[in-house]
Amino acid sequence: MTDERIPQGRGPPSSRRRFLAAAGLTSTVGLSGCLFTGNTDQQGGNGGGTGNGGDENTLVFWHQESVPHRVEVFDRFIQRFNEQHEGMSVRQEPQNWDEVFGKLSSALEAGNEPDFMFSLPAFTMTFQAQGDLVDVGDIVKEVDGQRDLYDNTVTPFTYDGGTWGVPMWDMVFLDHFRTDTYSNVNAWPAGSWDEWLESASQVTDAGANRFGIVLPANKNLWTTENLYTLMIENDAYVYGPDGKIMFDTPETVETLDFYKRMFNQASPPDATSWGWAEWERSLLQGNAHSTIGFSSWIRSLQQTDLADSFGAIQQPPVESGGRSSSVHYVNNIMVFNEEKKDAIRTWVEWMHDPANYGEWLANLEPTLYLPVTKAGENADSYWNHDLISRYEDMVRTQFEALPNASIYGFRDIHTENNLYIPSVGELEGSHVLAEVVQQLVVNDRSPQDAASWGQDRLQEVLGVGRSGGL
Repeated sequence: MTDERIPQGRGPPSSRRRFLAAAGLTSTVGLSGCLFTGNTDQQGGNGGGTGNGGDENTLVFWHQESVPHRVEVFDRFIQRFNEQHEGMSVRQEPQNWDEVFGKLSSALEAGNEPDFMFSLPAFTMTFQAQGDLVDVGDIVKEVDGQRDLYDNTVTPFTYDGGTWGVPMWDMVFLDHFRTDTYSNVNAWPAGSWDEWLESASQVTDAGANRFGIVLPANKNLWTTENLYTLMIENDAYVYGPDGKIMFDTPETVETLDFYKRMFNQASPPDATSWGWAEWERSLLQGNAHSTIGFSSWIRSLQQTDLADSFGAIQQPPVESGGRSSSVHYVNNIMVFNEEKKDAIRTWVEWMHDPANYGEWLANLEPTLYLPVTKAGENADSYWNHDLISRYEDMVRTQFEALPNASIYGFRDIHTENNLYIPSVGELEGSHVLAEVVQQLVVNDRSPQDAASWGQDRLQEVLGVGRSGGL
């Protein structure tokens, strides 16, 4: 990691506070839909905190990768680790995103929380703001020294005078498209938003139930992510350089104008009520011929006749010759038990060993989960997986997109000013950006009116004032 920033802010709160809002829960519930399909009844146990009489030689961790094949992959690596580390034992307790926020809050109140837990940026900041997390800056520094972490995988966890998450894998948006239909469009691959709109419109044939893109307008995280990834491309922001709301700008208006035209000309009109399941189904059934999103549906694609019919590019830039950008989600480990920090360090460093790391991520969810270290990206154990090998071009395009990927609250004007913006959890969980899209598309507001409405709504929901940058 060549450009590590450790902002100097106030220290974490000295005691835990009862967390009253459920923003962290709703934000991550929405994201869970893009990570897997299907349900599971597996639930976690009692946690591993010292308050419940947990074995001091056992590390208990929670994760929300509760699809059976992912649990099995975790179990395989846990057994391998336990066999190689005499006197240490690791135990997983799978959770699900629908319940984990409340369950973790209760466990923290009772003192029987897990020793560590897999998490996401907004979820992590929520519990850091309560004073529940252990600073893991020393573990991150060691992983970086050994394996070379990519800079922007650490950024979403470095604030308020510490580093609160150990990066474990990344996910990034691409423009996935049907090669059979888009190959017949002269303006493809698109070099600008105008060419992108033209291409998607040409592919669309509503009478044949064929749409050039599936773009959402429902109140959920999928819509939030679709809008925000376009905002990143057009230098539009939610938070200004002072950490206050800077939404009603010409750049936001331009982004909303493009979103509305793309939705009206090339997206299924029913997408105003769609969630993750409908999004994936539209791709697998051949109705939607492109999407901006994660590659979480590639495994399911193998059960269709379309497995060889998709390609991927980075999102087209706003103007020809411009830079493509995107949203990404770094999955991390957050630590609760400082007494077991050295043991957790041993586990983390073992998992980041390229021989283990590449194989783990490749099998956990091939093509979706990306290594966060240079050593991991170069691991043969990662690239040798059948699906990753089959879609190597798409996976490599994801790696190309990552250096320019970011997420709300951790973009250039925020990191440069060492800002600490704890409302990002509520921003994600409240789906306010998705509400703006609903005002734009469902209520047919003009882009200017929707941007103005969104500015007021964001200030109201987040309890944050108007930026001086407006």
